[in-house]
Amino acid sequence: MDDDVKTLGDYISIAWRRKFYILIPFIVVLFITIITVLSLPRIYQSSGTILIESQQIPSELVQSMVTSFADERIQIIQQRIMAGDQLFAIINKFNLYSEDVNKMPRSAILNDIRNRISIVLESANLRNQQRGSSAVISFTVAFQHSDPVVAQKVTNELVTLFLDENIKTRTARAEETTEFLKKESARLGAKIAVMEGEIASFKQENEGSLPENLRVNLERVVTLKGTLLATDSEMNELTERRNLLQIDLETLRLAETASGGLTEEQQQQKRELQELKNQYVSLSARYGSEHPDVRAIKRQIKAFEDVYGNLSSLEELQTQEQEAKAELLELTRKYSNEHPDVIKQERKLDSIATMIAEFNNATAPAQQSRSNPELLQVEARLGSIESSIERIRKARLDLERQIARLDAWISRTPQVERGLDALERDYQNTRNKYQEMKAKESQAELAMSLEEDQKGERFTLLEPPLRPDVPIKPNRKKLFMMGLILSLFSGIGVAGLAELLDGGIRGSKALAAVTKMMPLVTIPYIRTRQDEVVKRRNIKILIASLVILGILFLALVHFLYKPLDLVWLILLRKLNLT
Repeated sequence: MDDDVKTLGDYISIAWRRKFYILIPFIVVLFITIITVLSLPRIYQSSGTILIESQQIPSELVQSMVTSFADERIQIIQQRIMAGDQLFAIINKFNLYSEDVNKMPRSAILNDIRNRISIVLESANLRNQQRGSSAVISFTVAFQHSDPVVAQKVTNELVTLFLDENIKTRTARAEETTEFLKKESARLGAKIAVMEGEIASFKQENEGSLPENLRVNLERVVTLKGTLLATDSEMNELTERRNLLQIDLETLRLAETASGGLTEEQQQQKRELQELKNQYVSLSARYGSEHPDVRAIKRQIKAFEDVYGNLSSLEELQTQEQEAKAELLELTRKYSNEHPDVIKQERKLDSIATMIAEFNNATAPAQQSRSNPELLQVEARLGSIESSIERIRKARLDLERQIARLDAWISRTPQVERGLDALERDYQNTRNKYQEMKAKESQAELAMSLEEDQKGERFTLLEPPLRPDVPIKPNRKKLFMMGLILSLFSGIGVAGLAELLDGGIRGSKALAAVTKMMPLVTIPYIRTRQDEVVKRRNIKILIASLVILGILFLALVHFLYKPLDLVWLILLRKLNLT
């Protein structure tokens, strides 16, 4: 394995033996590199710097409606400018792709011009109060083109678009915000009007049960109950007086009867007739006027009156009628109209009314009591008391209805208060939102004026696009050095490949490696005359190639790097020879 290791002399021998394998690829690749580097077009770049100025008026006084950060707005504006229609407008304006517009597809043209446009953001080492990170203070817009004048014009157009689009974006954002707040304020105003109508209707529907009326209602209930108690006292007093008068009236009637009225037989007949009438009233109340038993009793009464005459008095029937009405009134207070006791009492009252009507139509004996002044006076007083009792009874019913209505209002007051509180709470919340929206609307109008007057955050042209004097591409020095290195490696690679493919044995070491035996003696190569001629020719070719390469190298240095006289002066300065 160690015998196979080549020494420096072996590599030099290989290089000399394969010199044309090295030289020819080197020259060819270097020539292609030079032609390529020289044929690449010059690309110029023009750039303009836009400064992002902060709001001139303090934000504590006027708050801007544009809440996005500068870098976000720059990205949005960039997307709008990079749109196909916008870019083709620039292409048509400056006639950028006049030769390729009909050859290249639309997408390829758009991709090419987008690659030529570059936007670089510049951030400051300050902390943004809103973000808590570095803030963008400026950005650079650049465009690349083979013509420096076109590069300057297109860059100037792009800068103008950025400035105009920023103004449009901020103004449109402020206008949209203002319009939205106006619509929201109008919607809340209409909602408030509807809610005010609902509250007014609710108060009208529950007029007596409103919370503000609760105290007045309670005081009225206390007053009405006091009046009711006084009415009951007066009613009791009148009832007692009526009872006393009725006793007096009955006494006078009995005295009238005893003094010259009915005989004992007539009184007996009267009691029998009264008993029949009581049975008639009782059965009528129980079964109704059409019941067979009631009709039978009625026929008996008629037959009795036909024989003995009508022995009853109108005052007794009227007294029974008043008592029946009083009992009916008490029952109606306790029970409904469908209750059996109420129905029974109504039937009883109807039967008494029927007997009174029949009494008035019948031809009865003359009532001698009519001519008695004392009896007439008692009857008049009794009638007055009955009228007062009836009036007080009606007043009492009215008081009870008022008290019942007030009690109903008072019992409904908590529920009404709960519903009213809900309506007023929603109304107040909506009103607060409306006032908040109106305040925001005023603030938005101020912000819109701020944007229209360009007093908010704005883009200012810091460095206008200039006509470039030096191309940024291609970097011919770098490309030439890469081509030179590639040429050298190409020659070495071709020579190494040729040596690897050659199966010849060269040198005693190679022979020993093959035969596994060391040669006893080595005979050096004996050069012939022809070999000398070939050697001299190769030396001349090599020298000529080196001279050509040297001249070519000096030409490249002169044209691509610096003129040779300047290089010579720099070299002399470094060697301290000047």
